[in-house]
Amino acid sequence: MALLVHDKGELQSLRYLVNSDHSVPRNLVLKLYTSAHNTDGSPAEGDVPSQTAYYEPYDDSGAVGYGSTPSTGYPSVVNNRNDQDYTNQFGILLDGTRWNARTITTAIKSTTGSGTSGEYTITVSSVTGIAVGHYVSGGGVGSNATVCAINGTTLVLSVPNGSTFSGQALDFGVGTTTASYPEQTFTFTGAANNIYGYYLTRANNMPITVQGVEHAAAVAADAGIAKTGATGTIGQYQITLFEKKYTPTVSGSINLFQVEVDNSTGITTNQRVTGTGIAAGARVVGVQTGSPNDIVLLDKPNTGTVSGTGVFFVNTTENVTLGMGITHTNVGGEANAIPADTTVTGIDELNRVIYINNALANNIQAATGDGITFNASKVTMASHGLVEGDVIYIGAGTANTVTESNTYTIFDVPDANTFTTSPALAGVGSATLYSSIFFAEKFTNGPYNIQNNGDQIKVTLNVSLD
Repeated sequence: MALLVHDKGELQSLRYLVNSDHSVPRNLVLKLYTSAHNTDGSPAEGDVPSQTAYYEPYDDSGAVGYGSTPSTGYPSVVNNRNDQDYTNQFGILLDGTRWNARTITTAIKSTTGSGTSGEYTITVSSVTGIAVGHYVSGGGVGSNATVCAINGTTLVLSVPNGSTFSGQALDFGVGTTTASYPEQTFTFTGAANNIYGYYLTRANNMPITVQGVEHAAAVAADAGIAKTGATGTIGQYQITLFEKKYTPTVSGSINLFQVEVDNSTGITTNQRVTGTGIAAGARVVGVQTGSPNDIVLLDKPNTGTVSGTGVFFVNTTENVTLGMGITHTNVGGEANAIPADTTVTGIDELNRVIYINNALANNIQAATGDGITFNASKVTMASHGLVEGDVIYIGAGTANTVTESNTYTIFDVPDANTFTTSPALAGVGSATLYSSIFFAEKFTNGPYNIQNNGDQIKVTLNVSLD
């Protein structure tokens, strides 16, 4: 049975998607598309970026223009926050705080009902047309009430009745959660051919020389990530990684966001810290070398005088992500504990547990071999401009039969020319990188043929969940 997403849940979900509360660092970019895919350019749920769909109006040919700077006046992104740089992208970077997200209710059933103040039930004349999840208004029903259960003519509501009422008119209906954005204008300086519609993508900073250039990226096996001291029990679908920690002598004063350590070797940002006087849940935000002791900066103030031994926990799962393959380094004569094609399906950072899709065929321990290796593929693309957390679409090349064409999040960026993804990539061969597509719409009266300097297209955005 699928979970019901109530209107308030839809509201917060949409706020997150459009970033109206700046809960994610990346806003959305509004882009235009010139491809007449699906016969008339109408978006379909199965659409993905490609050489034949959702390319932008870079030139006046109406054909793919990936890899070359626009000659149409199609704008380069202008940043609107001091913590982002997306000037390599084209389109209009939206300001998340300017979205107006709200729920609009529409009545679909009216009847009469009765209820008692403070109770969560009402009795109605007829339940025909009423369903779980419908909002309820009228009479003495509580504010923002929805139907949680139906038993005959008795309805269980999500909030208690505000007052006692009898035979009062009640409305039942559904809510449409909508986010709207102020009108945006694209002004062209030259011909751009037919513009069929627009779409929204999560911002990234891939240069024009990278985005959409067919087969320009290479997918290859990355160096495996070896872990020792792992444990696992035959028949189970999980592996526990070895707990790694550093235990220097610490000192510090109450209310300060720092502690002194006699040895900072191995201590890095984001490690959890425990110890006398150290706040619960404190994490490392930086390390400063000094004399006679090094100083570790924390994200929480000390709750008392810091003394004794501090424990700095290494996150042994931080370089592991979903979809990675796993192999076992077994001792000679012992069965390999990890079946072929085993991958990571979940990660418990605090308890260092890695969940997997196949049951272990042997114990993982010192006697059978406690070494495991996580494997994935990496993408190589010169000056890709991507950073951890970016969301892009990767299209597998024609000779790449293993890599799945899909939307991925950038997981690790070792250098300016390589990156790995979450879920992890598999396979080898070529690939094409595109901005992802979150929402798309065809112009009702389009396409609009851009022919002259000064031609404009104005877009008012409305995104709905219902």
